[in-house]
Order: sequence, then structure tokens, then C-alpha cells
Amino acid sequence: MERWIFMLHHEVPELTDLQDEWQKEGIFVRNVSDVNDAAGELSGNTDYLLIIIFSDGQQYLSPLKIIRGLTKAPILVLDRQYDSTEKTAAIKAGADEYIKWSDSYLEETVASGLALIRRYTELNQIKQQPSSIISRGNLFINVDYHEVIINSQETEFPRYEFNLLCLLASSPGRVFTNEQLYRDVWGEDYLRNADNGLHSFLNRIRRKLEDAGCTSCRIENIRGVGYRFIQDTI
Repeated sequence: MERWIFMLHHEVPELTDLQDEWQKEGIFVRNVSDVNDAAGELSGNTDYLLIIIFSDGQQYLSPLKIIRGLTKAPILVLDRQYDSTEKTAAIKAGADEYIKWSDSYLEETVASGLALIRRYTELNQIKQQPSSIISRGNLFINVDYHEVIINSQETEFPRYEFNLLCLLASSPGRVFTNEQLYRDVWGEDYLRNADNGLHSFLNRIRRKLEDAGCTSCRIENIRGVGYRFIQDTI
């Protein structure tokens, strides 16, 4: 059975030597350079033994949180310039280890990765939990962290806006009536005069999605019925 690890890097470094070191251990490497591609791959593949992310000046921290929500595999962050502050931030965001990397650190990198794989393999008898990430094109909703990330940038959504967006995005194409939205988000009996308030909340969500450049999805009003979340297909 083939064994695989997964690497995410925005600017492709010289990885041939590192890949060769992994192959000496009988492990294959799959590389991607885009967080959307990474999320798509990890959403449908739970067999990776290790995720490696190359540091790009802390711009990877939001994608790291996305990836943490998609996989139980250990995450190793590699940085050409070791920074203790960045290490702390990476671990808080979900990394399991953060080390310096260069061509002269190949053996140490692989050894650290193998140690993470070993611990992960031993602990992998624990039942996998459902993903806490809602992934819709270039929109990612991290339910556990209460974060919305669009085009790798975090966008702030207060409580009710966040809950409305989560509910709609959880079932693309489904039409939710005003009554359903109001009861599911606010947890109270529906009041007819609440329509205007609900409409205002949804308009604010729409504007934030548009302003952040969310081109892959939108919220549509079905006149006289309610609202639905639409994810465009490419």
C-alpha cells in the first residue's frame, strides 16, 4: 500500500531533494501551491500521513486553520528563517511542529516528519470526527474557530451574521423560509415584523462577501419564500 504526505507551498521552492529523501523512506509526496486546491484535495482524502506547509511570512496562518479543520493528520510547518514568535502563532493555529528548513536540514526535516507520522499512526485508532470546515469555492467557514476566510483573508462576521451564513452555506441550493432562518438562528418563535431585520442581516452578509471578492457563491432572495445559498460551478 502506498504511503503519501501532502505539501502546500505558495512559491515552489527546490523540493526535488526533499522529495527524494521521503521516497527513501517509501513515502510519496503530493505538492500543491494553492490553498483552494489543498482544501479540495484534503476534503476528499483522509489517507495522508503528514501535511507540510512552507512558511510565507505568516500569510499561511489562515490557510493553516482551514487545513487543521479538514484533516486529523499532523501538520509540520517549515521556515527558512526560524522565528520563535511565528512558531507560537503556528502552533496556536493548529500546527504540530515548526522547524527551520533548508537544503542542509533535509535529514532533520524527514526525521521530524517521521516522528509525527509515528505518533499519528499510533493514535489513529481514535474515531475521526466530522470536519468543522464548510468549504464553498474560495469561501471557508471554520465553525469551531468562528472564522470566515475568503481568498485566504479573514472577514469578520458577528454572531447572527455568522450563524445565518453557516446555515445557508451548509445546504447550497436549499431554500430556507424566513420562518426557518429566524427560528434556527435566533431560536425564537417567528414574528412577521422580523422580516425587515432578517433582510438587513442578509444584506450585510452579501456586501461582505462581495467586498471580500467571494466570486464562487452568493445568497439569493426567493421572493415571497425566503433565501438560498448558491455555489457557482466552474
